[in-house]
Amino acid sequence: MLNENSTRSLRSILNTLAILKSTNQHQKVLHHIVNQLFQIYRCQTAAVVIIDPKTEYLHIENDYGLSLTFCKSFRTRLATGAIGKLLWTGHPILISDSASDPLQAAEIALEYAFGSAVCVQIEVDHRTFGYLHVDSTEKGKFTEEDLGMIQGFADIAGLALVKAQLHEENMQLEVIDRETGLEKYVSFIKKLDAEMEHAKELSESFSLVLLDVDNFKDVVHTYGYDASKKLLREMGCLVKSKLRPIDACGRYGFDEFVILLANTNLQEAIVRAKEFSVDIAHTLFTEQKIESAVSIGVSAYPVNGRTTSDLLLMVKEALFEAQRAGRNTVYFYPTIKQAKGELVS
Repeated sequence: MLNENSTRSLRSILNTLAILKSTNQHQKVLHHIVNQLFQIYRCQTAAVVIIDPKTEYLHIENDYGLSLTFCKSFRTRLATGAIGKLLWTGHPILISDSASDPLQAAEIALEYAFGSAVCVQIEVDHRTFGYLHVDSTEKGKFTEEDLGMIQGFADIAGLALVKAQLHEENMQLEVIDRETGLEKYVSFIKKLDAEMEHAKELSESFSLVLLDVDNFKDVVHTYGYDASKKLLREMGCLVKSKLRPIDACGRYGFDEFVILLANTNLQEAIVRAKEFSVDIAHTLFTEQKIESAVSIGVSAYPVNGRTTSDLLLMVKEALFEAQRAGRNTVYFYPTIKQAKGELVS
């Protein structure tokens, strides 16, 4: 039969696990951990101290009881003392009475002196992330029986850090925008840079086409956010269906698509852009049968620029002029000089 303290502690662990399950934000989990430790032990300090893998310095990731000034200034290099041994071996530090071991107490102390303290390793799959520090002004506050509970919170902290890290890595690896089915902008730019090198090497042309949905705000206000997202996805699928395998299409802004037309000169790109415009204008989107149209800017290498930055700048300015001219229009600049552009109605 669990006593009252054990029941409360178990409930705290289960609540923390529920938060871990529901979020990829490690800070939310760590904040909950330090607050739970305070609720259970009424401690002076609870802190999650993490190793920065780039610098190998320790920093305070989350805490209870420390001043903001101290947390900002705390920056300790990994050492061979008690904390170093803890991080290397995982052997916990338990000080029941700081007066009995003043040197070790001084070494592990954070902002304030303490009567008793515990430090346990935060580790997952033999990877050490840092340690969990808990201290109290009272002597004898922590015993061997408390190590398991505190280590349990440290293990959850480690899982939260790993989960957040994996989520970030997956976001970086993911190249497809989930809302539109198009490439994410970072992935698209990599293809654009590669096409620039290819075109320079073979003396070829290529073009950029930038589309903006003319009535997107009206769609949101009239049909709602879900319908507007579905329209973007269906429009993205329509555009992709008109592309060749050597072309690419990415999400540029919230309601903007950017298209790379490989081995395509300016005049050819203008024809393709007009086809996109006509196809979209003649399509009814979503189950609500929503009509839409796009404003389009076009730029091409080498006539409008000889770097990706110049081409992107030119196509954005061309799109701006298309928007100023009215809906369902295509605009381009005949040369790299922007003195006079041309509108395709």
